This record gives sequence, structure tokens and C-alpha cells, in this order.
Amino acid sequence: MIAMIFRTAILGGLLLTQVAAAQPNVDITLVDNGNNELEVRIRPDGDFSDFFSSIVFTIRWETASGAMLGNIAQVAPESTYMPMIKSGDEVDAGGFRYQVFAGFGTVPLNTLGVSWTANQEVTLMTIPAVNGSSLFEIVNDSWTSDIANNGDYYVSLNGLDVTGAIYTMPTGISMGDPLSTSLDVQPNPTDGLVILSFGPTMDQDLVLELTDQAGRTVLKEDLNVAPGAVRRTIDLTGMVAGVYTLRVISPERTFVRRIVRK
Repeated sequence: MIAMIFRTAILGGLLLTQVAAAQPNVDITLVDNGNNELEVRIRPDGDFSDFFSSIVFTIRWETASGAMLGNIAQVAPESTYMPMIKSGDEVDAGGFRYQVFAGFGTVPLNTLGVSWTANQEVTLMTIPAVNGSSLFEIVNDSWTSDIANNGDYYVSLNGLDVTGAIYTMPTGISMGDPLSTSLDVQPNPTDGLVILSFGPTMDQDLVLELTDQAGRTVLKEDLNVAPGAVRRTIDLTGMVAGVYTLRVISPERTFVRRIVRK
């Protein structure tokens, strides 16, 4: 009897180890979707279609900006299997304003016919930035790690901790700056060629970066521009149809636009 119990315990431990090994780690990032909205994306490092148990993360920005976050928006199927909420009110501490977010799983992904693909980003939610401009970041810091706040990034699949990294460098994006309207992309959607127009600018170095839906960089170009308006042509002719993210990175901030390749 004791031997049977011992064998059962070993078997249970092996099964638990196998289940744990089957879960991918999940990273998280914050993206400007071009509509003055923060877009929260997660990225598993392996395929997954079971139960997305829970997630917690915190967005931080400068208190002095006066900026606030509006209402969460989600679309199906993410809104069904992982509805998100603000966990408490915005809190000011140490010159920063914090908002903790949390979500708790409702059904396995496969019951909705959903499956995550390794290294493919999934948009979990969007939320507008209002009443001011600031640098917004998903962070783990001394405030989020305080047990009273419990705001460090955490994610679990099938009840197991598979917390990955807060990725991209820098992790923060500037929102609410009226100058963001100075970047124009035409035509959009496009069959191939698009013309970027932005300015006026100072004499400065800029970086053009285009990434695909998986977050992979498909085009990167360094520019030195003189004062005045700038026009630049980008050729997407040889790229597959889908949504691409364009970033024009200046020393002061990053402008972001979405480009649809038909």
C-alpha cells in the first residue's frame, strides 16, 4: 500500500512537471496604435490553446502631466476569454501616477476555436490617454513590488506562473502630444508604395522603423533631416498583406502609425 502511494506521488509529480513544461512563457509590451490609445500586447514563446488563468500589470506615467487613462476597450475573442479591469484607482506616488490592471480567465481558448502561435503578438486591450501628454510605461518598480500594491507583471496559464519579460527598449511611449498629428501616411491602406509627410522639423537625426504583426523589424533607416517639412517614400510592394507598425523616432519622442498592406 505504501509503495502504491509512493508510486502514485511520483507519477503525479511527473505529470505536474510535464504540464509545467508545456506552458509557454508570456511577454508583454505597450504600443501606440496611432489613435492616442495605448495598446497592450502579449507574446507567448510557444503555441497555446488551453486556459489563460490570470494576468496583472501596471502602467506608469508622470503625475505632473495631468494625464489620465480612459476606459478599457477589448474585442472578441480576448474580451471573452480574458476580460480586463482596472484594479483600483489611479495612485500618485514618487512623482508618478500608477494604474494596476488585472484579468481573470473565463474559458479555455480552444472552446472558442482560438490558438496562440509562438512569438505572435496578441492584442489584449486598448485604453486612451486623456487630459495631458506623458511617457507611459508598463513597469515593475519599487511601488509595484510593494505587497500593498501587488502590481508587478504576472501571468499564469493553466494556473502556473509563466511570467515573461516586459519587452522592447524603451518600453515607454509618449502620448497626447498634439505634434503627433504632423506625421501623415498616404495612401493607407496601400498596394505597395506609401508617402510619409512630417514636419516642420529641426535639424536632427531620425530613425524610420517598420515592424510586422509579430513585432519583427522588416525595415529600418537612419535619416538626417534639415529644418522644414519632410517627405519620404517607403516601398511595401514585396511584403505580405497585413498590418505594419511604422515608428519615426526622434530624440524627443516616437511617432507611431499603422499601415495596412492590402
